[in-house]
Parts: sequence; structure tokens; C-alpha cells
Amino acid sequence: MSLKYAGPKPLISAHGITFDLNKDDKFIYLSIVAELIQALNHEYVGGERYTHITAKKPMDCDEILELIRRNDPLLDQEIQDRQKIVEQEIQEELERAHSNRVLCEEERDVLVKNIELLRSYRINRSINKTVYYSAISSLAHIIQKGHIDTIFAPMFPKFTHVFHSIQGALVKLHPPIDSTIDIYEENGHLNVRLDILFRK
Repeated sequence: MSLKYAGPKPLISAHGITFDLNKDDKFIYLSIVAELIQALNHEYVGGERYTHITAKKPMDCDEILELIRRNDPLLDQEIQDRQKIVEQEIQEELERAHSNRVLCEEERDVLVKNIELLRSYRINRSINKTVYYSAISSLAHIIQKGHIDTIFAPMFPKFTHVFHSIQGALVKLHPPIDSTIDIYEENGHLNVRLDILFRK
């Protein structure tokens, strides 16, 4: 299995295929979460501040997958389970399309073909999403274990999205961990900060 970009969420109908550009493929965030895992997953000395400079060249997809696998040994099983769910959803959609009596025969045929056409696309998106949320869960556990209280990053939309996902994963931990996200200016540059609020 290898990671690859699929694209935004497809909207399939008997009249064609459109894409929800507000729901992009989680693949676009995988290099950021992998870099964060690399940057945060180490031993910590109390009171020290750590800086991580990202590599000039993006991480290879196989490297990203291997890094995330090392932090989640169950990843391959999670991918298989998710793939089965998506396959089942597609099969149910095909059955509904075949038995749809509101559409004429030509429209039913178009709908069935459109669903089939995007089968591998949707499976690929689901794999990327599974890998992404596995990595986010790993990051939440790394933060918890290392008692990391603040993470800074340049203010790019992708970092902000990832920080929001980490917030969601932190709240699901036992015990839950609260956090805040702030955008601030420093030396003429916008930055984003994730503050983790450990309970005393």
C-alpha cells in the first residue's frame, strides 16, 4: 500500500460528478503531521524549549507512512477495516441506484457508472483519512506523554487545520486535555500557537 493524493470529496448523482472543494483530501496534511511527530517524539528535559527546523525537501510518502506506522502498530488493520466499510457503503449505493424507480433507466445507468468510476478514488481518500487521524491520535499521545505545553508554527492554514485536529484528539484522551489556539504576530510574521492546558 502506498499513499497518494486523491482529491476533494466527490458528490455523485445521476447527472454527473462534482467536488466539494471545502473538503479536501487529508493527504495534503500528512507531511505536516509526520514532521510534527518527528519534532515532538523524543525525551524532554523540564523547562527546555525545543526548536525543529523542517527539511527543505518534503518527506517521501513511504517515509511518512512508515513513521506513522511506527507510532501506530495497528494502522494496517485500521486501514483494512476502513476500506471494508467504504466498500460496503459503495455496494449499498449501487444497490439503491439499481432499484431506484424515481430515475429513468438512462439516469440509473449513469448513476451506477459514476459510483463505479469513483470507487478507487473514494477508497484512496478513506485510506488517507485513516492515516491522518492515526497520526493525529499519535501526536495527542506524544503531547500527553511528554507534557508538552506549547507548540508554535508559522500561520499557514494547513498548520491551523492540523492544530484543530490535535485539539479534538486531546479532548478524547483519558483524562481529557483542554487546549487553546491563538494567532499572533511576532517580528512581522503571523504565527499560530497551540497551548495545552494540563490539569494540575
